[in-house]
Amino acid sequence: MKRVVIAGAGVRALGWAKGIIDRCQGHSELVALYDINGKRMEGFCALINKQIPSYTDFEKMLRETKPTVLLICTPDYTHPDLVDMGFAAGLDIVTEKPMGMSRDAIHRILAAEKKYNKKITVGFNYRFIPYPTAVRQVMMEKPVGEIKHVSAQYYLDYVHAREYFHRWHAQLKYSGGLLVHKATHHFDILNWYIDDEPTEVFAFGSLQKYGAKGPYRGERCSTCPHAGECPEVLKETLEDADLNPGSDGDIFKKLYFDAEHEDGYFRDQCVFGNHVDIYDSMNVLVKYRNGAQMSYALNAFAPWQGYRYTFTGTKGVVEVSCIDTAPSFMADGTPAPEDFKKRNTIQIVTGTNRKDITLNEIQIDKVDAPHGGGDYAMFEQIFGAGGADPLGRIAGSRAGAASAMIGIGADESIISGMPVKLEY
Repeated sequence: MKRVVIAGAGVRALGWAKGIIDRCQGHSELVALYDINGKRMEGFCALINKQIPSYTDFEKMLRETKPTVLLICTPDYTHPDLVDMGFAAGLDIVTEKPMGMSRDAIHRILAAEKKYNKKITVGFNYRFIPYPTAVRQVMMEKPVGEIKHVSAQYYLDYVHAREYFHRWHAQLKYSGGLLVHKATHHFDILNWYIDDEPTEVFAFGSLQKYGAKGPYRGERCSTCPHAGECPEVLKETLEDADLNPGSDGDIFKKLYFDAEHEDGYFRDQCVFGNHVDIYDSMNVLVKYRNGAQMSYALNAFAPWQGYRYTFTGTKGVVEVSCIDTAPSFMADGTPAPEDFKKRNTIQIVTGTNRKDITLNEIQIDKVDAPHGGGDYAMFEQIFGAGGADPLGRIAGSRAGAASAMIGIGADESIISGMPVKLEY
């Protein structure tokens, strides 16, 4: 039986906690909660409908509850310190992505693994979603030979994207921006598909919609004189189930508004505030160890959410296309186009000339569950019965470093205007 303590009592930790309690009984037990904000932990326990021993003192928590596993769900910049403390206490560690948000953080965590002879597991739930799992199975068979080029575009819709700009993620010093905090998912899955590691990046990034580009300015939505007209005002009842596990209308009040007097953290910060310095439009070029190249783009103000990947190999092309979220109806009330309702597809195109091209299309049904079913499968693999892992869905520190370092290097390149070597 794993005795699990969660560090961090935010929304993402809430999903993990519910998963451990509801789906991993008999294998793992949630024995404690650690956060700097006691009031937030009260709200957290109310939302999971279970009173978990809660601590603002990490050492006291260790002494009194004797955990065996530390699950890190705190802001990205805090990860190295918690890894050091957890390993020093002999705990196994599972951390939310990104593993670290700076070169120093990545190097510290890798050094801590060696020092304590321990291993980190990184929670990349994308690897557990049925669609990416199917893509991984296809790519392992090498149907188009060795991959030489990757083209990847990811689109964040308004509902999802604005949340990053309302939160602590809106400042590079806390999150590394979307290229680190969000895109680490995409970089990991792409590295995983082509079974390669990045060595160099070059990038551009800019603010096109949020921050100083916006039409309004305020401190926070709840006190802003423009709240009645601003289209980006915080909506307390989130439309996105991934951002609001359990669909509890009180989630912001219980975790943040009732607790803000203890640490001064506002959950409804102005998305157009002068403090916003992360990018909402990004383009990255990546070189890989085995010779492949990748072009990657991320846009954070799209009307729909999803991605398109093209893998060009020595014998053909694999095309991957996914619509995560899209409108059901258009602005005039008519049903959305059928394209928005298509199942996820994998297209394998092979041939050596225009006369012998073949197309094999695989369709994967969507799963109506948090993060496309990835959360449930990941929770059960890490904290439940587990089992064989032939696809390598469990990610360690090497994968955590490789994915984060693309974003970290991209941030460095945007500032310097030069290509950046990746070392990890």
